[in-house]
Parts: sequence; structure tokens; C-alpha cells
Amino acid sequence: MSQSNIIHLAADLSFLHTDYLWRMPGSWIGYDYYSTSEFYEDIARIAQRGVMDMLFFGDTGGTPEDYGGTYEAGVRYGAKWPRHDMAPMIPLMAKAASGVGFAITMSTTYHHPFYVARFFNALDHVTRGRIAWNAVTSAYKNEAANYGFDVMMDHDERYRRAQEFLEVACKLWDSVEKDAIVTDRERGIFADPAKVHRIDHRGRYFNVRGPLPALPSPQQRPVIIQAGLSGPGMDLAATYADMQFSTRRTVASMQQHRAALDAKLAQVGRKPRDVGILWSIRIQVAESDAAAKDKERQYLEWIRPEAGLVEMSAQYNVDFSKARPGMRLADFVDEVRAQKGNYGSFEELLKTTDPSQTVEEFGRRFLVDRILVAAGTPKAIVDKLEEMHVATGANGGFILGRGYSAMDNIREFVEFVVPELQRRGLSKRKYTGATLRENLS
Repeated sequence: MSQSNIIHLAADLSFLHTDYLWRMPGSWIGYDYYSTSEFYEDIARIAQRGVMDMLFFGDTGGTPEDYGGTYEAGVRYGAKWPRHDMAPMIPLMAKAASGVGFAITMSTTYHHPFYVARFFNALDHVTRGRIAWNAVTSAYKNEAANYGFDVMMDHDERYRRAQEFLEVACKLWDSVEKDAIVTDRERGIFADPAKVHRIDHRGRYFNVRGPLPALPSPQQRPVIIQAGLSGPGMDLAATYADMQFSTRRTVASMQQHRAALDAKLAQVGRKPRDVGILWSIRIQVAESDAAAKDKERQYLEWIRPEAGLVEMSAQYNVDFSKARPGMRLADFVDEVRAQKGNYGSFEELLKTTDPSQTVEEFGRRFLVDRILVAAGTPKAIVDKLEEMHVATGANGGFILGRGYSAMDNIREFVEFVVPELQRRGLSKRKYTGATLRENLS
């Protein structure tokens, strides 16, 4: 999908109203906490000033009970809780910023493809072609319980279901041809029935008659994003995704991931340029490396000592409170497997950090080291972004992870880093199309 070599820019807004940022100096100044849209509308306007392609909302439908086997720590400290449905924010943000695209998350594990296809068709109309779907296979025990499952669906079955889910959704989006709408007032003909098709899908998980009872949307189907790191996840991305998110933590690991995705794409008859990758990165603008370190120090002083372990428990679906004093990260592998945690993500952690450090030591720094980091002056940041972009084939871009302030992190990026990117010709100075798909090309 990413046919140009420029750096595409996105920002992850998934948990700006949680994860300790509520306590940080500078966060939410002048805004009601979450309850109104003005905060998110202003972020959209900032993103538009930076000609950013997309704002992204990750989501799950559970209250984490991984740390200590209870939701007490998550609720008490605001770690991945609360989790509001961000979909109602999208039309308001889209109206505030006419160029930015928006991605929201919906699970293939607990929803139905007919509902999802209809939902994204409607949002594509409302945003005038600027919507993306982060298609996820839910892997959290408490979310499963909220949807009525006593036992979480097996990993491979979740992906088999997801493959069929995406197949059905795409059939539904294509069930009304682009030129089916006639609106001939004189003859009284609204649409050509010959260009509207039942899909009559009967599969292992879904039986769907079709067609989708909706007008074709500007993009026909949303931009599809998939971020799975496991074999089945990469298969799903190679088959259906337009973009992929990745949390690889070193250039070598990024290159290996790009090569693995390209191999999967070749197996299904697609080309590397059909799927770009947005690499997750934390950007910290500062006058110097020392100033960036000082901001990091201040952040760590503001959060509780166990904050990283609470968040690691939620992210990896494992109870890190069970780690014995002095227990190394490498020694915790068996616990991750025993608790059926997100081993693929944890394995990446072991490959890209010192596995001999203790769980407690890494947990203390997890909130600042969990993804790639580019910190310092705008020039130093752009030097690093350019190096990583070129090293991974200049095929995609970066998605900003959470910083130390809501919303100063994205504002500083747009005000100080984007101009340097634009000066070097690495990012857009204006939007190249009307739809998200066109702007990501």
C-alpha cells in the first residue's frame, strides 16, 4: 500500500486517559477528564498541522485482573483502566481535522462480520473515506469473560476464525458495486439490482446471506491494519492487511520482521509494497540527550515503583507479581507459557534486552523502554528516524507511542520534529488525497 518512500506518520492515542498520564504535570490542562470531545478534537487539529496520516485507538473490552489476580491495582492507579469506546469520538475528530485518518479496534473473536462490515462502512461515509480498522484477535481472559466465555478461545482457533471473519467482511464490502447507485429521478430508478449481490457465505464460523444494505463508501472498504506477531498473525496480515503495526525494539529485529512479512506476502501472491509497516516509537523532544534523560527521570519519579509490573501484566496477560525477588526475565519464560500469556511479544522483549536483568529491574523501566525510543534534539530524532526508515526498506513509517504528557508529546512532535522531517523531504507538506488510503499510498 505504501508506494512512496516517505515516512508516514501516525500517533497511538489508545490509553491517553489512563496509564498514569492522568497524574503527570501538563496532562489534561484545561479539559474535562475524558468526558467531552474537545481534548481529542484539539489533538486531531494538531495532527493535521503536522500532516499526520492517522490517529489510532487500540482497545480491549476487559478490566485487567492480571497483576495479583485482581483489578485493584489497575483501577487504583489508572493502568489500562477505564477503557471507553472511542468510536463516538471519531466523527467529531474527523470534522475538526479534514485531512487526518482514524483507526479504531474491533475484535474478530467476539463480534460478527456483518455488524463490523456495516459499522465501518458507516464510519467511512461519515469521515469521507478516512477510517481504518485495527482487526485484532482478542487474547485477554477478562475480555473473554465479559463476552460470556468461561475459557478463552485457543490461539490458533482465534486466527482461523479471524481469517474467515475478514473473508466475509471483504465480501460484504464488495457486494454492492461502486457504480450500482443510479438515482435516476425521471425513471424512478435508485440502484441497479444487477450490481448488488448476495454473498451466500456458509463457513465454519459464519453463515451470512448478504448483500450489505449500504451504499458503497468512499474507500469501498476501510484500511485494514493487523499487528499479530505469531505465525498465524503474520499469515492474516499478509492476506488482508494494508498496514501493519510492529513493536520491534532494534533495527536488526525490525529488518528481520520486514523480511518475514515480505516472505509471507510472496506466499499469497502479494508484493512488499502492498503492506507498509508503522513502527511503534516513543519520541521525546529535548534540548539535549541529558535533558531528555532528565524528563525520563522525572516521569519515573512520579509513577509508583510497581507501575511497570502492573502494565506488563496487562500487556503480556501474565501475573508479574508472581516473580520471586531477584528473578531474572529469562527465568520468567516458563511462567508466561504456564499462564498462556502473549509469548510472542514477551519473546521479542527477551531478544532485544538483557534477559539476565531481574523482572523488578526491567519492570521499573518498562514504561520508558518497552518500545523504540528517539530522544533529544529534533535533528537527532530525525537522524534516527531516517536511519531506521531506510534500513527497513522505506516502506511505511512510525506511530508515536505514549510519552510523558497528554497532549504535549504529540504537540512537541508536530512543532519541532515534523518541520525537520519536511525540510529533508522525509514527510508530506500537504495531504496527497481525500481518503486515508490515498494518503498512505
